[in-house]
Order: sequence, then structure tokens, then C-alpha cells
Amino acid sequence: PTDDGAEPSGPGGQLQLDVTTCVASQADVDRYRWIGSLIAAVASGDTALLKGSWLVQHCASAEGPLPARQDCPPEAFWQAGDLQRVVNISRTMQDPIAVPVVALSYCWETAEHPDPSGEQLRRVACAAKLCLQECADLAVFVDWCSLWQEPRTEEQQASFGRALDSVDLWYAHQMTWVWLLTSTPSGTIQPTYHERGWPYFERLVGGLHSHYDMLLDIGRPLESCSDYSDIRESCIASRCVPLTPDAFRTELASKVFARSEECEFLAERYVHTFAVTIGPAESLCYANTGLSAAEAKLLADALGWCTRLLVLSLDGNDLGPEGALAIAAALPGLPQLQGLYANRCGLQRGGAAAIIDGVKETRRIGGMYLSSNDISEDDAAALEDVFLHRHPRSVIHVS
Repeated sequence: PTDDGAEPSGPGGQLQLDVTTCVASQADVDRYRWIGSLIAAVASGDTALLKGSWLVQHCASAEGPLPARQDCPPEAFWQAGDLQRVVNISRTMQDPIAVPVVALSYCWETAEHPDPSGEQLRRVACAAKLCLQECADLAVFVDWCSLWQEPRTEEQQASFGRALDSVDLWYAHQMTWVWLLTSTPSGTIQPTYHERGWPYFERLVGGLHSHYDMLLDIGRPLESCSDYSDIRESCIASRCVPLTPDAFRTELASKVFARSEECEFLAERYVHTFAVTIGPAESLCYANTGLSAAEAKLLADALGWCTRLLVLSLDGNDLGPEGALAIAAALPGLPQLQGLYANRCGLQRGGAAAIIDGVKETRRIGGMYLSSNDISEDDAAALEDVFLHRHPRSVIHVS
């Protein structure tokens, strides 16, 4: 069941939406926001979450690589009732009585076992051990241990199919941390993390609407980290620009898959994930994420779906006049927009003027912040006058 007691809106929890407009129901949107949907997924038995403490202990015992789900002992997993009592709902890892949910994105080294040498296990265990200094435990989604693996019984195959249909939930949910293991095992000749289709999907949906410090690249060096604060400081991953479903499909086609049909599966899953995260978003923050003018054009395309957006923050990116023009072209399609932040973006006069013109028909705009953009005092004053003439009760800062 979902948080309001209603059953999922489709078989296996699949979303019901109009794929031509990417509009999802509120119940489906809430499924990616409230913790109850994660508990329900565990309670169904289709997905299992490892205890972080067990994972660390298994690594320390040198018992070999992680076993498949079928071979893990019962004590390795969280029971839904136990997890419900302690699961973290505060979006902070540093809570000594709570259990954060973590989804791992990584590369399979071989088709038979994703990590036969245990090298990736050791890195995950290192990060988990540091986190366990500050939280009660972890609940970790690792596909090899969380989903039934081959060979499967008929019942396990059906369970695997249901879990796969909702696999994006673990990466796109607002209450999960996503750990990106971007370094591949030493000596491997397989494609890199960034060349593979599944990791690309997991990273992209993991950053669609999560808090900025809940997407971490634990493939970076951890040797100097002594606690979770160190991990957070050194491993925060930059969020990718959200892509429209068509743009994602095009990019995904360039990635490597073990099975060709997986590309189409992920392209279709992304439509659903995009619909429940970006489509209904009321606030999008891409401040200080290194957005270029070219990426601003991709973001502008995605903004075309965000009809509920109230606040857009782009501070500290090198958009320049070209990127500003792209963003400005999308602004008339944001009728609910109340605040726009584009300070320190190198807009210059032309870019700032385009953005101001882009909201001329936006009646709810309350604040426009375009400071430190290489604009003269006279031009800044003139632009502010233009904006305030249209929106006399609003606030604007241009410099």
C-alpha cells in the first residue's frame, strides 16, 4: 500500500500516466516522496535491503565476495516492520537512532558475479563503516543481494520482474541516499562506469530531485576520510542536467548494455521517473553545478514540462548570454514561477534582458535576482525599471 492506504495504481506498482504529456497522478508522485513506499516495497518481499552493519561485518570476516540474495543469511536483511520503526526521515545521515536508506550504483565486473574479487565490496564497506559511526545502521539496496538472481524459481522470477518494474524507486526517491561507485575494479577491461547504460540511468535519476548532498561518489579516494562529514565534503557528486525523455533515449543509445533489450526498458522507465520527479517539481536548484551554455539548453527543454515550478535557482554557473537566452525561451511556459535566481552567471546585459523579458507575462513572479553579471550600473538600473514597470510589487536585483 501507499502512504495514504491506497493500493499502487497499476500492476506491480507501475505508474499510470499519459506518456504524451508526462503527467502522473498525485498518488504516484507521492510514492517517490514519502518513506512508506520504500517500506511497502520491502514488505512485499520482492526487494530486500541489506543491513549496513552486516555488510561491514561480512567484509571484515574475509568470507569472500557478497553472496547472491538466495545465499544470504536471513540476518543480513531488514524486516519491513523493524525498518519502519527506525528508518531515517530527516535527510541527514548524522542521526544516532535512525537508519538511512542507501541505493548503490556500480558496475558488474562479470556476468556471473558483479564483484568476484570483493574489491567493490571493500570500498562500499569502508564508506558504510564511517557512516555507522553516526547513524544506527544502514538499509542498503544492492541489486545482487536485493533482487533474486539466476537461476530463479518460477516464483522468484515473477518477484524479480515486479521488483525490476520499480527499480527506479530506490534511486529517484527523495528519501534515499545514492552512492555512485564510479571507479571500476583494478585491472578490469570492461567499459567504465560512465560508459554503461544502467549506471548512467541510476546516476541521472538519482539527481533528478534529491537533496544536493544525498548523491555521493564513493569512487573517489576515501583514505583521508575519518567520518561521514569527510565523505560528504569530498564525495558530493554534481547533479546531471535533467533530460527530456527523448533526449535521454538518444543519449542512452550510446551506452553499453549486456542485453540490447535493456536499453529500451530503461528508456521507458525514465519516462515514468521523469514524470513523477521533474514534472511536478515546485523547486529546482542547480546552483554552483558547473552548468554550461550547452547544458542550459538541455535544462531549458526539460523546463518545458515543469508547469508547477515556483522557484528556479541557477546561481554560480557560467551560462553567459547564450545560456541565458535558452533559459529565457523556456520561462513563458512556467506560469506559476515566483522566484528566479541567476546571480554570478555571466549573463551580461543581453542575457539579463532576455530573462526579464521571459517573465513579462508571469503574474506571480515575486523576485528576480541577477546580481554580479557584468552589467553596468546604468544598464542595471534600466533593466530593473523595465521589470518593475511590469511587476510593481515584486523585487529585483541586477548588477
